[in-house]
This record gives sequence, structure tokens and C-alpha cells, in this order.
Amino acid sequence: MTESPAVENDTTVAELDSYPSESPSAGASGGWRELLSRQYAASASILAGGVALYAMNLYFTAALMPSIVAGIGGERYYAWVATGFLMAAVIASMLVSRLLDRLGAARAYVLGFLVFGAGAVVNALSPSMAALILGRVVQGLGGGLVAGLGYAVIRSALPERLWTRAAGLVSAMWGVGTLVGPSLGGFFAQLGAWRWAYVRCWSPRSCWRRWPAGCCPGAPARGTAAARCR
Repeated sequence: MTESPAVENDTTVAELDSYPSESPSAGASGGWRELLSRQYAASASILAGGVALYAMNLYFTAALMPSIVAGIGGERYYAWVATGFLMAAVIASMLVSRLLDRLGAARAYVLGFLVFGAGAVVNALSPSMAALILGRVVQGLGGGLVAGLGYAVIRSALPERLWTRAAGLVSAMWGVGTLVGPSLGGFFAQLGAWRWAYVRCWSPRSCWRRWPAGCCPGAPARGTAAARCR
């Protein structure tokens, strides 16, 4: 005994209804033009800029070290300049999630940039290698924080369709730092102005100008971002 066509049609419709429907935008992915548009450019620049700042400093100071040693001595502690920076950066990166929960993304970024800037000031005024190492440790704390935030805040600062592009942009900053850091360091070393190098290469004003929209533009429209960027 066979089923009637009406029963077969009802069964087919029921099976089709059981599958999840795909929205037209489900597979849509944002492009570079959208990521770098006026709406999201500030967020992208802050996320990428923090990582670039950290990456550049890994190689920036290495190019300056011969001039620094010639100026203040301390060649016995040469290796500790880089070691202190890296150790502090690792510790700071481990605290990113806790600081995000306590401060939110915007305040965590402010803290990271301020700590990094304080370390740069200490470096510029260092009378000895011990003071320089201290400044590098402070810089490492700030640099590790902003570098870690560059990855941790992507999901809350940008819509899902831009996450892949944003992660690619942030990761590309490691290559930029590898190229730009030694070049800048070598330039200032050639001029014999290693102290000014730390002052000139720390320009917080560019961050503060963008800050009202810097971290999470349009965050109130997205619940998760609004919660983090308080």
C-alpha cells in the first residue's frame, strides 16, 4: 500500500523545515575596505598599533645598544636590557584577561600606553645601565599589555565578519616591527641621539586624539562590546 502524494509532500516539507535556515549574511565576510573604513579604522589602528609598538621595541633598542653602552657604560649587563623587557612583557600578557574584566578594554589600553610611556621616559633619562634596565622592564609591562590586548579585544571591538581580517592585520605588525624597528634604531644611533629616540618614538597624542572612538566605536549597539569598553 503506497502513501498518497499529499502525505509525501507533507513529509518533505516537514523535513525541510527541520534544517536550520541560513541567513543571507551568514557566510558574508568583511573585506579590507570595510575594516579600514571610517567606522572601524580607529579600532583597527589601536589594535594593530599596540602590537606594532611592542614589536618595534624588540629590535629598536637592540640597534641603539652600542650607542647606549658608549654613553653610559654597563656592557656587563648588556643582555639584561632585552631579557628584562621580554620577561616583563610575558608577565603583563598573562594579566590581560584579568585587567579586561576589571577595567574594560578602554581603560586597560590607557594603562598600557601610560606604563609604556613611563618606561620610555625612564630610558631617556637613564644615567646608568641599571636605570635603563629598569625602564625597559617598565616598558615591557606596558608593551606586553597592549600587545595582548591587540588580540583579546578583536571580538568585542569589531563585528564577527571582520575578525579574520583584523587578526591578519594585527599579526602583520610583527613583520612591520622587524623592518621598521632596526631602521629607526639605526637612524637615531647614527645621529648619536639615543635618548631622543625614546622620546620621539613615543607619541601618545596620536592615540589620545582617536581615543573617544578608539577602542570600540559603536560599542553601545553591540552588547558584548559595550560591556567591555566601559
